Amino acid sequence: MFELVTDVIRNFYILSLVLGCIVCLLLFLSKTKTLACSLISIWILLFVTELTQVAFVMTDIMAYTSFISFDAFYGLVFYFYVRFHVEAKKVSFEDVFHALPICASYLFSMTWEFCFGVVCALSYAIYIVYYLNQHQPTLKIEVTNQQYDNYAWLVVMARFQLVCWCLVLLLLSVNDIFSVPVSKLIALASYVPMSFWLFYLSYFNQIKPLYVQGNASELSDSLRTHKHQCKSYEHIIRQLNNSMRNDKLFLNPQLSISELAKHIDSTTAEVSCTLNTHLNMNFYDFVNRYRVDEAKLLLCKTSHKILAVAFDAGFNSKSTFNKLFKSYTGLTPSQFRKEACGLFHDDSQRAVKSLTHLLVE
Repeated sequence: MFELVTDVIRNFYILSLVLGCIVCLLLFLSKTKTLACSLISIWILLFVTELTQVAFVMTDIMAYTSFISFDAFYGLVFYFYVRFHVEAKKVSFEDVFHALPICASYLFSMTWEFCFGVVCALSYAIYIVYYLNQHQPTLKIEVTNQQYDNYAWLVVMARFQLVCWCLVLLLLSVNDIFSVPVSKLIALASYVPMSFWLFYLSYFNQIKPLYVQGNASELSDSLRTHKHQCKSYEHIIRQLNNSMRNDKLFLNPQLSISELAKHIDSTTAEVSCTLNTHLNMNFYDFVNRYRVDEAKLLLCKTSHKILAVAFDAGFNSKSTFNKLFKSYTGLTPSQFRKEACGLFHDDSQRAVKSLTHLLVE
């Protein structure tokens, strides 16, 4: 039984190791050149390196006494990852003091064989959750829905990691305090919780890559929007209108406010301020209105399936498309195709004129 459990854990670690290498490679090759992307890549690289040692120990390639742990670094790296997501705050001289708990954990480990590295990582995990809670009210007010979703994802990942470090500390405490026959297995099994965290991270990197890789300048600019006055907003509104109607930027499912601002040669803060102050909508609503209108046109002019219409209109999932379409029209896409296409053909020109009038005013 002992050998069976060991084999299962070892195979799980090998699978996690392969997954970590793939995700790390994808992040390094990503076009999103942000510090957040680099930091999460470093976190995964450290974990993969440590997991490789675990696999070697469990296959008797390496001695358990030669194992090198990076536990003390995980919390620090993830803290800077979260901080850059939220504030885009550059590393300063004061941040050098973050090295003190790491040095202390390794010094204590030299005199007392206890998991001080895990204690350091757990302390950071607690602080990260506190840090995100402190920034929650500001973010709710000043960022777009997409950016707040990004923040909410960070909260989930931070809490998930906090739970993982609690489990790791519990397992290693049993190994360090009590002399039990399966102590080595308990110590090696302590990587299971964080391996699940890596799987969760990998899943989100596939469905929401911008959430994982981050676009700190976009979030930081939004946090400073209230400090800026919208200058020449009439010109910005015309450019926004042209970028949607003529260039059809909304067809890009990964379109961000920073990309839109760059396209019209403006700043993220000015675009966000213009949308929120003068059009009473955020970036998320602004883009999705055009996507819904495009979907209406496709539903009436083509016989494509609903999923194809959603993707062709710029949405990246059918569930999001159905939810937003019904919220804007009061009908599901199927109902709209059956009941409202005739009326839509008659009113389409008036709808375009009305939207243009709204944007110009």
